[in-house]
Amino acid sequence: MPMPPGRRQQRIGGLSDASGRAEIAAEFLRRNPTYRAEHAQMQKRIASGAVAKDAAEAAFARRWGLSFRHGAG
Repeated sequence: MPMPPGRRQQRIGGLSDASGRAEIAAEFLRRNPTYRAEHAQMQKRIASGAVAKDAAEAAFARRWGLSFRHGAG
């Protein structure tokens, strides 16, 4: 159920609703064979020098709708 605007997210089981959704999304991608194959292909192209790492990762992130916090991981 959506929370009213301006109200802090409730914590459920130590995770905010947003964190829980992010973990579910990450698990979905981890199990998605197309995502895994495309990620492996991207890594091979980066390693071979066929594409620049930053450009390849940015394009991959756009394709899969990914966003990352600065300083994460």
